Amino acid sequence: MTRELFGITKSGDRVEIVTLKNDLAELKIMTRGATIVSFKPFGIDIVGGYDDLTGYEADTSSYQGATVGRVANRIGDASFVMDGAFYMVTANDNGNCLHGGEGFSFKNWQIEELLESSVTMSYFSPDGEDSFPAGVFAKVTFTLEGSAVIISYQAIPDGKTPIALTNHSYFNLDGFGGVIDDHIATINADSYTEVNEKLIPNGNRPCVKGTPFDFTSPKKIGEDFGTKVDGYDHNFIICPELCDYNEVFGLPMVASVTNKKLILNVYSDQPGVQFYTGNFLGGEPDFRGGVKRIKHGAFCLETQTEPNCINHGIGFYDLGDIYEHTTVYEVIKN
Repeated sequence: MTRELFGITKSGDRVEIVTLKNDLAELKIMTRGATIVSFKPFGIDIVGGYDDLTGYEADTSSYQGATVGRVANRIGDASFVMDGAFYMVTANDNGNCLHGGEGFSFKNWQIEELLESSVTMSYFSPDGEDSFPAGVFAKVTFTLEGSAVIISYQAIPDGKTPIALTNHSYFNLDGFGGVIDDHIATINADSYTEVNEKLIPNGNRPCVKGTPFDFTSPKKIGEDFGTKVDGYDHNFIICPELCDYNEVFGLPMVASVTNKKLILNVYSDQPGVQFYTGNFLGGEPDFRGGVKRIKHGAFCLETQTEPNCINHGIGFYDLGDIYEHTTVYEVIKN
Protein backbone atom coordinates (compact mmCIF):
# COMPACT_ATOMS: atom_id res chain seq x y z
CA MET A 1 0.00 0.00 0.00
CA THR A 2 1.28 3.47 -0.89
CA ARG A 3 -0.09 7.00 -0.54
CA GLU A 4 1.29 9.72 -2.80
CA LEU A 5 0.54 13.14 -4.23
CA PHE A 6 -1.24 12.85 -7.59
CA GLY A 7 -1.44 16.55 -8.33
CA ILE A 8 -2.83 19.94 -7.37
CA THR A 9 -6.21 21.01 -8.75
CA LYS A 10 -6.78 24.33 -10.49
CA SER A 11 -8.44 25.52 -7.29
CA GLY A 12 -5.39 24.53 -5.23
CA ASP A 13 -6.59 21.28 -3.65
CA ARG A 14 -4.02 18.58 -2.96
CA VAL A 15 -5.14 15.33 -4.64
CA GLU A 16 -3.67 12.10 -3.33
CA ILE A 17 -3.55 8.67 -4.92
CA VAL A 18 -3.56 5.38 -2.99
CA THR A 19 -2.22 2.15 -4.45
CA LEU A 20 -3.44 -1.19 -3.08
CA LYS A 21 -1.56 -4.25 -4.29
CA ASN A 22 -1.43 -8.00 -3.78
CA ASP A 23 -0.18 -11.02 -5.71
CA LEU A 24 -3.14 -10.95 -8.13
CA ALA A 25 -4.02 -7.32 -8.72
CA GLU A 26 -3.23 -3.65 -8.28
CA LEU A 27 -5.81 -0.92 -7.62
CA LYS A 28 -5.23 2.85 -7.69
CA ILE A 29 -7.77 5.31 -6.24
CA MET A 30 -7.44 9.08 -6.09
CA THR A 31 -9.17 11.43 -3.70
CA ARG A 32 -10.67 13.64 -6.42
CA GLY A 33 -14.06 12.09 -6.97
CA ALA A 34 -13.09 9.01 -4.91
CA THR A 35 -12.05 7.74 -8.32
CA ILE A 36 -10.68 4.39 -9.48
CA VAL A 37 -7.74 5.50 -11.62
CA SER A 38 -6.67 2.00 -12.65
CA PHE A 39 -7.38 -1.63 -11.87
CA LYS A 40 -4.89 -4.28 -12.99
CA PRO A 41 -5.95 -7.85 -12.32
CA PHE A 42 -3.38 -10.37 -13.60
CA GLY A 43 -1.32 -7.49 -15.03
CA ILE A 44 -4.01 -6.19 -17.43
CA ASP A 45 -5.26 -2.64 -16.86
CA ILE A 46 -9.01 -2.94 -17.49
CA VAL A 47 -10.28 0.44 -16.20
CA GLY A 48 -10.04 3.63 -18.24
CA GLY A 49 -8.24 6.67 -16.90
CA TYR A 50 -5.68 9.38 -17.51
CA ASP A 51 -1.96 9.83 -16.99
CA ASP A 52 -2.36 12.77 -14.64
CA LEU A 53 -4.78 15.05 -12.85
CA THR A 54 -4.88 17.42 -15.84
CA GLY A 55 -6.70 14.75 -17.86
CA TYR A 56 -9.38 14.32 -15.20
CA GLU A 57 -9.91 18.07 -14.89
CA ALA A 58 -10.19 18.40 -18.67
CA ASP A 59 -12.86 15.67 -18.81
CA THR A 60 -16.09 17.20 -17.55
CA SER A 61 -18.55 14.66 -18.95
CA SER A 62 -17.49 11.00 -18.85
CA TYR A 63 -16.94 10.49 -15.07
CA GLN A 64 -14.02 8.09 -15.58
CA GLY A 65 -13.89 5.76 -12.56
CA ALA A 66 -15.57 8.29 -10.27
CA THR A 67 -17.98 7.95 -7.39
CA VAL A 68 -21.13 9.74 -8.57
CA GLY A 69 -23.84 11.43 -6.51
CA ARG A 70 -25.65 13.00 -4.74
CA VAL A 71 -28.04 11.29 -7.19
CA ALA A 72 -26.57 8.98 -9.82
CA ASN A 73 -28.00 8.83 -13.34
CA ARG A 74 -30.54 11.32 -14.68
CA ILE A 75 -33.16 13.47 -12.96
CA GLY A 76 -35.76 14.49 -15.54
CA ASP A 77 -35.98 18.24 -16.20
CA ALA A 78 -33.39 18.70 -13.42
CA SER A 79 -36.19 18.99 -10.88
CA PHE A 80 -38.16 17.03 -8.31
CA VAL A 81 -40.83 17.48 -5.67
CA MET A 82 -40.28 16.44 -2.07
CA ASP A 83 -42.95 16.85 0.61
CA GLY A 84 -44.78 19.33 -1.59
CA ALA A 85 -41.72 21.54 -2.18
CA PHE A 86 -40.27 21.99 -5.69
CA TYR A 87 -36.50 21.74 -6.18
CA MET A 88 -34.60 22.79 -9.30
CA VAL A 89 -31.11 21.30 -9.44
CA THR A 90 -28.18 21.65 -11.85
CA ALA A 91 -29.13 20.98 -15.47
CA ASN A 92 -26.04 19.58 -17.18
CA ASP A 93 -27.44 17.02 -19.64
CA ASN A 94 -29.95 18.14 -22.27
CA GLY A 95 -32.11 19.86 -19.66
CA ASN A 96 -31.71 17.03 -17.16
CA CYS A 97 -29.46 16.66 -14.12
CA LEU A 98 -26.89 13.93 -14.73
CA HIS A 99 -24.96 12.32 -11.85
CA GLY A 100 -25.70 15.12 -9.41
CA GLY A 101 -24.64 18.03 -11.60
CA GLU A 102 -21.36 19.44 -10.26
CA GLY A 103 -21.52 16.63 -7.76
CA PHE A 104 -19.40 14.15 -5.83
CA SER A 105 -17.31 13.18 -8.87
CA PHE A 106 -15.67 16.62 -8.98
CA LYS A 107 -15.03 17.04 -5.25
CA ASN A 108 -11.82 16.26 -3.41
CA TRP A 109 -12.58 13.59 -0.83
CA GLN A 110 -10.64 13.04 2.40
CA ILE A 111 -8.84 9.83 3.33
CA GLU A 112 -10.56 8.60 6.49
CA GLU A 113 -8.79 5.28 6.95
CA LEU A 114 -5.97 3.56 5.13
CA LEU A 115 -5.20 -0.11 5.63
CA GLU A 116 -3.03 -2.57 3.75
CA SER A 117 -5.91 -3.77 1.55
CA SER A 118 -8.47 -0.95 1.77
CA VAL A 119 -9.00 2.79 1.80
CA THR A 120 -12.01 4.74 3.06
CA MET A 121 -12.67 8.21 1.69
CA SER A 122 -15.27 10.73 2.86
CA TYR A 123 -16.96 13.88 1.65
CA PHE A 124 -19.48 16.21 3.26
CA SER A 125 -21.97 17.70 0.81
CA PRO A 126 -23.50 20.81 2.41
CA ASP A 127 -27.15 21.84 2.35
CA GLY A 128 -27.85 23.55 -0.97
CA GLU A 129 -24.95 22.08 -2.94
CA ASP A 130 -26.23 21.79 -6.51
CA SER A 131 -29.51 23.00 -4.92
CA PHE A 132 -30.12 19.68 -3.15
CA PRO A 133 -31.69 20.02 0.30
CA ALA A 134 -29.92 19.04 3.54
CA GLY A 135 -26.33 18.03 4.11
CA VAL A 136 -24.97 14.54 3.49
CA PHE A 137 -21.86 12.90 4.95
CA ALA A 138 -20.75 10.22 2.47
CA LYS A 139 -18.12 7.52 2.82
CA VAL A 140 -16.89 4.98 0.30
CA THR A 141 -14.52 2.12 1.08
CA PHE A 142 -12.51 0.40 -1.65
CA THR A 143 -11.15 -3.02 -0.69
CA LEU A 144 -8.84 -5.11 -2.85
CA GLU A 145 -9.52 -8.74 -2.02
CA GLY A 146 -7.63 -11.08 -4.30
CA SER A 147 -8.58 -10.00 -7.82
CA ALA A 148 -11.83 -8.37 -6.69
CA VAL A 149 -12.66 -4.75 -5.86
CA ILE A 150 -15.30 -4.36 -3.15
CA ILE A 151 -16.95 -0.93 -3.06
CA SER A 152 -19.00 -0.14 0.05
CA TYR A 153 -20.97 3.11 0.23
CA GLN A 154 -22.52 4.82 3.22
CA ALA A 155 -24.27 8.18 3.30
CA ILE A 156 -25.88 9.86 6.31
CA PRO A 157 -28.13 12.91 5.76
CA ASP A 158 -28.81 15.63 8.34
CA GLY A 159 -32.28 16.18 6.86
CA LYS A 160 -34.49 14.77 4.15
CA THR A 161 -32.85 14.52 0.73
CA PRO A 162 -32.45 12.13 -2.21
CA ILE A 163 -29.37 9.87 -2.26
CA ALA A 164 -28.23 7.36 -4.90
CA LEU A 165 -24.53 6.60 -5.39
CA THR A 166 -22.62 4.45 -7.85
CA ASN A 167 -19.22 3.99 -9.46
CA HIS A 168 -18.61 5.00 -13.07
CA SER A 169 -15.64 2.87 -14.10
CA TYR A 170 -15.18 2.14 -17.80
CA PHE A 171 -14.03 -1.40 -18.52
CA ASN A 172 -12.29 -3.02 -21.46
CA LEU A 173 -11.04 -6.52 -20.69
CA ASP A 174 -8.62 -6.37 -23.63
CA GLY A 175 -6.95 -3.27 -22.23
CA PHE A 176 -7.72 -0.06 -24.12
CA GLY A 177 -7.43 0.95 -27.76
CA GLY A 178 -10.06 -1.29 -29.36
CA VAL A 179 -13.83 -1.70 -29.13
CA ILE A 180 -15.72 -4.00 -26.77
CA ASP A 181 -18.15 -5.34 -29.41
CA ASP A 182 -16.84 -8.92 -29.13
CA HIS A 183 -16.93 -9.03 -25.33
CA ILE A 184 -19.63 -11.48 -24.25
CA ALA A 185 -22.10 -10.19 -21.67
CA THR A 186 -24.70 -11.75 -19.42
CA ILE A 187 -27.09 -9.49 -17.48
CA ASN A 188 -29.48 -11.18 -15.08
CA ALA A 189 -32.40 -8.92 -15.90
CA ASP A 190 -35.76 -9.95 -17.31
CA SER A 191 -36.85 -6.38 -18.13
CA TYR A 192 -35.34 -2.98 -18.78
CA THR A 193 -36.29 0.64 -18.32
CA GLU A 194 -37.46 2.14 -21.59
CA VAL A 195 -36.45 5.78 -22.11
CA ASN A 196 -37.46 8.72 -24.29
CA GLU A 197 -35.21 10.72 -26.61
CA LYS A 198 -33.69 12.50 -23.59
CA LEU A 199 -32.89 9.14 -21.94
CA ILE A 200 -35.55 9.67 -19.25
CA PRO A 201 -37.78 6.67 -18.39
CA ASN A 202 -41.15 6.83 -20.15
CA GLY A 203 -42.88 4.54 -17.66
CA ASN A 204 -42.58 1.33 -19.68
CA ARG A 205 -40.52 -1.62 -18.43
CA PRO A 206 -40.63 -4.13 -21.29
CA CYS A 207 -39.58 -7.76 -21.06
CA VAL A 208 -36.16 -8.26 -22.64
CA LYS A 209 -37.14 -11.51 -24.35
CA GLY A 210 -36.98 -11.22 -28.11
CA THR A 211 -35.36 -7.77 -28.01
CA PRO A 212 -31.78 -6.50 -28.40
CA PHE A 213 -31.84 -6.03 -24.59
CA ASP A 214 -31.92 -9.76 -23.89
CA PHE A 215 -28.63 -10.67 -22.21
CA THR A 216 -30.12 -13.42 -20.06
CA SER A 217 -27.95 -15.80 -22.08
CA PRO A 218 -24.36 -14.90 -23.02
CA LYS A 219 -24.29 -12.63 -26.07
CA LYS A 220 -21.72 -10.45 -27.83
CA ILE A 221 -22.17 -6.87 -26.67
CA GLY A 222 -22.09 -5.59 -30.24
CA GLU A 223 -24.26 -8.30 -31.78
CA ASP A 224 -27.09 -5.85 -32.52
CA PHE A 225 -25.00 -2.72 -33.09
CA GLY A 226 -25.82 -0.95 -36.34
CA THR A 227 -28.98 -2.92 -37.01
CA LYS A 228 -31.24 -2.75 -33.94
CA VAL A 229 -29.38 -0.44 -31.54
CA ASP A 230 -26.52 2.02 -31.72
CA GLY A 231 -25.32 1.00 -28.29
CA TYR A 232 -26.75 0.70 -24.79
CA ASP A 233 -27.35 3.35 -22.15
CA HIS A 234 -30.18 1.69 -20.26
CA ASN A 235 -31.12 0.49 -16.82
CA PHE A 236 -31.58 -3.28 -16.64
CA ILE A 237 -33.96 -4.44 -13.91
CA ILE A 238 -32.37 -7.32 -12.05
CA CYS A 239 -34.38 -10.51 -11.62
CA PRO A 240 -33.32 -12.21 -8.35
CA GLU A 241 -34.42 -15.61 -9.65
CA LEU A 242 -31.82 -15.38 -12.42
CA CYS A 243 -28.95 -14.48 -10.08
CA ASP A 244 -26.50 -16.89 -8.52
CA TYR A 245 -25.77 -15.94 -4.92
CA ASN A 246 -22.13 -15.60 -3.90
CA GLU A 247 -21.62 -16.72 -0.30
CA VAL A 248 -18.18 -15.11 -0.04
CA PHE A 249 -19.40 -11.62 -0.93
CA GLY A 250 -22.92 -12.14 0.41
CA LEU A 251 -24.40 -10.73 -2.80
CA PRO A 252 -26.16 -11.91 -5.98
CA MET A 253 -24.30 -11.81 -9.27
CA VAL A 254 -26.12 -9.28 -11.46
CA ALA A 255 -23.92 -9.36 -14.55
CA SER A 256 -20.86 -10.96 -16.12
CA VAL A 257 -18.67 -9.98 -19.08
CA THR A 258 -15.96 -12.14 -20.64
CA ASN A 259 -13.29 -12.08 -23.31
CA LYS A 260 -10.77 -14.76 -24.21
CA LYS A 261 -8.62 -14.13 -21.12
CA LEU A 262 -10.77 -12.69 -18.35
CA ILE A 263 -14.17 -12.87 -16.72
CA LEU A 264 -15.61 -9.83 -14.93
CA ASN A 265 -18.38 -10.74 -12.48
CA VAL A 266 -20.48 -7.97 -10.93
CA TYR A 267 -22.26 -8.50 -7.60
CA SER A 268 -24.60 -5.96 -6.06
CA ASP A 269 -27.45 -5.37 -3.61
CA GLN A 270 -29.07 -2.81 -5.96
CA PRO A 271 -32.23 -3.52 -8.02
CA GLY A 272 -30.77 -2.27 -11.30
CA VAL A 273 -27.62 -1.82 -13.34
CA GLN A 274 -27.00 0.83 -15.98
CA PHE A 275 -25.33 -0.85 -18.94
CA TYR A 276 -23.50 1.80 -20.96
CA THR A 277 -21.36 0.96 -23.97
CA GLY A 278 -19.37 4.17 -24.36
CA ASN A 279 -21.65 5.60 -27.04
CA PHE A 280 -20.28 9.12 -26.44
CA LEU A 281 -16.72 8.14 -25.53
CA GLY A 282 -14.92 9.72 -28.49
CA GLY A 283 -12.93 12.93 -28.24
CA GLU A 284 -10.32 14.16 -25.80
CA PRO A 285 -8.45 13.84 -23.53
CA ASP A 286 -6.65 10.64 -24.52
CA PHE A 287 -6.51 7.70 -22.14
CA ARG A 288 -3.26 6.74 -20.43
CA GLY A 289 -0.30 6.42 -22.74
CA GLY A 290 -1.94 8.45 -25.51
CA VAL A 291 -4.57 5.78 -26.26
CA LYS A 292 -7.48 7.39 -28.13
CA ARG A 293 -10.96 7.38 -26.66
CA ILE A 294 -13.31 5.81 -29.19
CA LYS A 295 -17.01 5.03 -29.44
CA HIS A 296 -17.74 1.61 -27.93
CA GLY A 297 -14.20 1.53 -26.58
CA ALA A 298 -15.39 0.54 -23.10
CA PHE A 299 -18.47 -0.44 -21.13
CA CYS A 300 -19.88 0.51 -17.73
CA LEU A 301 -22.00 -1.52 -15.33
CA GLU A 302 -23.29 1.06 -12.84
CA THR A 303 -25.29 -0.56 -10.05
CA GLN A 304 -28.21 1.62 -9.02
CA THR A 305 -31.92 2.04 -8.33
CA GLU A 306 -33.41 3.47 -11.55
CA PRO A 307 -32.97 6.66 -13.59
CA ASN A 308 -35.23 9.49 -12.42
CA CYS A 309 -36.32 7.37 -9.45
CA ILE A 310 -36.74 10.38 -7.18
CA ASN A 311 -39.55 11.66 -9.38
CA HIS A 312 -41.37 8.46 -8.48
CA GLY A 313 -40.85 8.78 -4.74
CA ILE A 314 -37.87 6.41 -4.54
CA GLY A 315 -34.51 7.23 -3.01
CA PHE A 316 -35.31 9.73 -0.24
CA TYR A 317 -33.54 9.55 3.11
CA ASP A 318 -34.26 11.56 6.25
CA LEU A 319 -32.44 12.42 9.46
CA GLY A 320 -31.70 9.11 11.20
CA ASP A 321 -31.66 7.11 7.95
CA ILE A 322 -28.50 5.56 6.55
CA TYR A 323 -27.96 4.89 2.86
CA GLU A 324 -25.85 1.78 2.24
CA HIS A 325 -24.87 0.02 -0.97
CA THR A 326 -22.24 -2.59 -1.84
CA THR A 327 -20.92 -3.61 -5.24
CA VAL A 328 -18.15 -6.04 -6.14
CA TYR A 329 -16.20 -6.18 -9.40
CA GLU A 330 -14.49 -9.58 -9.42
CA VAL A 331 -12.08 -10.63 -12.16
CA ILE A 332 -11.02 -14.22 -12.74
CA LYS A 333 -9.07 -15.89 -15.51
CA ASN A 334 -11.13 -17.39 -18.30
